[in-house]
Amino acid sequence: MKRIHQDKFKIYYENTDSSGFTYHAAYLSIAERARSNMLNKDFPELTEMLKKNSKFFVVKKIKIDFFKPSLLFDNLDIVTFYNGNSFTTLNLIQKIERNGINISLIDVKLVWIDGVKRKPIKIPTNIIYRFKSMDIV
Repeated sequence: MKRIHQDKFKIYYENTDSSGFTYHAAYLSIAERARSNMLNKDFPELTEMLKKNSKFFVVKKIKIDFFKPSLLFDNLDIVTFYNGNSFTTLNLIQKIERNGINISLIDVKLVWIDGVKRKPIKIPTNIIYRFKSMDIV
């Protein structure tokens, strides 16, 4: 796996239940926001396609494991890894951590969609090449 993006998020009251524990669905929102930030930062041309609905990624399959709870006002790190691809899909792993402690692990498969035909299409080779060549330190 290749680490390709890192983001930080703070847990706010809206992300928690009355106990102060983070809602399980909030982790999916945080991971989605990290993927959006990655596209916006590293793939501005894909961001333009998304805005026009011409081509875009959608979640095909997602698996989430929970290890420890996060709480109100915790600062979380979301680390995204490239984990392979097929002609139409991109596989990413997203680790959510607090101070190096694993909170959650999300395995997501995204499919590349033609917005006009509303069907999966081949991901452009240059996009896959860029995912494969990305690496943050």
